[in-house]
Amino acid sequence: MELCKYKGLVIDDIMLCSGTTIGTREAILEYLGIMHQEMSEWMKNPKCCCNKMNGDDQSIHNYLFYTGRFPNATSIPNRFGIVHTVGKQAAEIYKAHEKNLVRSRGDKDLAKVVPFPGTKDGENPWLGPEFDLVDNEGFFMDYDGSRSKVVHQWDRFRDKIQPWLKTSGLVDP
Repeated sequence: MELCKYKGLVIDDIMLCSGTTIGTREAILEYLGIMHQEMSEWMKNPKCCCNKMNGDDQSIHNYLFYTGRFPNATSIPNRFGIVHTVGKQAAEIYKAHEKNLVRSRGDKDLAKVVPFPGTKDGENPWLGPEFDLVDNEGFFMDYDGSRSKVVHQWDRFRDKIQPWLKTSGLVDP
């Protein structure tokens, strides 16, 4: 992915999520300073700013990480560390669900009420086991089978996760 035409950097590596940056107070302040400085530069250049992915915090975060500008930063693979980011998978699952409902019933809005494939009352309460994301009680899992400690972008599942969140006691009814 080309992050900034002006910088001329193409990254053929895993895109890191800037929304899950964790560190000590000092490390986060240093990170924010570096991000602010670079973001200010990108905003001055129309080839780096304000078009689709170019010029957003995600692009800048990845540019800085992959060019070594975060000297003490480490990337931890998703579902192996403290944070499990589900945004991309959630969006793909939801879009596929909509597409399937358009194909089978002619209406993508049914995705709001028709359960995901593989769900059963009392088992896999909101997402089926074929997605390998949740345990049989509906909690997100890391690759080792343990429950994820922090789940980022769970809202990308839209309305599908809300009833489970309420009945599981994770949000106020």
